[in-house]
Amino acid sequence: MTRRYQTGQMTVYVLVMLFAVAAAVYFVYDAYNISNEKTRLQSTADAAAYSVAAVEARNLNIQAYSNRAMIANHVAVAQAVTLVSWTRWLHNTTRNISLVTKWIPYLGQAMTAVERVLDQSATVIEQAMRLAVTGLDGVIALISGLQDFTHVETLALARQVFEEVVEENDPQVDTAYTLTSLASFANAHTAMVGRYSPDRAYRYRGRRADQEARARSDEFRNILLESRDNFTVERNGNLDVIDLFGLFEVKIRKRGGTELARTRQREGPYYTWSAVDTLSVHTWTLHWDGIDHSEIPIGWGAAQSAQSNTRRLYNLNGIHRDEGYWKDNRTASRLAGTEYRTSRVMHNYRGMRRFSALKKDGVLNKGPGIIITLTKPSGSQGVETATDITGAEKRMKFGDQRSFLKDRMASISKARVEFHYPNDLFPRADGRREYGNLYNPYWQPSLAALTRAERLIALGELGL
Repeated sequence: MTRRYQTGQMTVYVLVMLFAVAAAVYFVYDAYNISNEKTRLQSTADAAAYSVAAVEARNLNIQAYSNRAMIANHVAVAQAVTLVSWTRWLHNTTRNISLVTKWIPYLGQAMTAVERVLDQSATVIEQAMRLAVTGLDGVIALISGLQDFTHVETLALARQVFEEVVEENDPQVDTAYTLTSLASFANAHTAMVGRYSPDRAYRYRGRRADQEARARSDEFRNILLESRDNFTVERNGNLDVIDLFGLFEVKIRKRGGTELARTRQREGPYYTWSAVDTLSVHTWTLHWDGIDHSEIPIGWGAAQSAQSNTRRLYNLNGIHRDEGYWKDNRTASRLAGTEYRTSRVMHNYRGMRRFSALKKDGVLNKGPGIIITLTKPSGSQGVETATDITGAEKRMKFGDQRSFLKDRMASISKARVEFHYPNDLFPRADGRREYGNLYNPYWQPSLAALTRAERLIALGELGL
């Protein structure tokens, strides 16, 4: 029997296997390409959102640094005014003692010489402090203007940084779909940070008072006052000279203090530093009908800062009368007020200026955040798959087509600023926790999770 061999029967199987292999290659290529492009687009969205949040954090920290800088310069003005007041007090005290002791040999001549030296020193110090106050007020005005600039510049810088990050990471992104996100960022930025002027805190020339400006100005002023050094706040001292079992007592009281007060032109205690220093001898004598107290003023001095166009001096009694150092040496305080009317004001200080502060009250550690939505098309203009290359997109779809919505790939990311005070490195002495503010520069950017509502809103803006 003759056997017949047939050839070509494996061709069918080979063709089937080649088709399966080709399909697998198509699928793997598409899956890899789409996954890679999706990861790239998401990374771009995260980088863009984080970069915009970093711009916001930078602005908040600049505002905090500049607020601290303004406060430091305001305190320096207070120190200058305090130094002039203290120098005047020291000169007047030495002069009064010299008048009393001029008949005493040697001591009188010594006190006269000291009084002449202090007279010349006081003149030099006053001139130097006037120049210092003028310079410090100029620095305060410059810092306030810088805050205005950075507050507005942040919006333009955020847009520029966003566009550069997207272009460098993924040029195929259609940036037109991000305009609404930047607009919402601008709204969130202006809703979070405000610019406040003490001039609007109280009614002035028919203009109504702004209660929010008053609250923020009072907050700024309180922080400013708490930043003063002890010598500026109060200059008090006591010396017990004689104490005869309560029958007769002699004490020397040194008193002094510096306050931030209103002016004749402006309401609100934001505009002038006023300092008073006094020295008195107090005696208490026990009589059958009670205790007789008397005060002998020894020395007094005062100083104030004001705008250059001020011609009238401010009433020291109206500024300091409620303070203990004014009441303790009441006679010497009145003499300081009387003498001050013939003294010179330290001009060219306009007081508190416009400053930045958070608009929201209460506990705040996180900003509103920004949501970035990026898309890029499929096909030759964007994400190109194997089916696009072969022209078989109408016949078969390989890869993860769920990554496309209406033939576009989309990614959404959210970032925000957060306030983190480094308690582990710099624990507060009072043990309290510090929340978000514009007086400490501890703002930093952070990515945040999207809520379902935010995701749906973002997709709705894209028309997906």
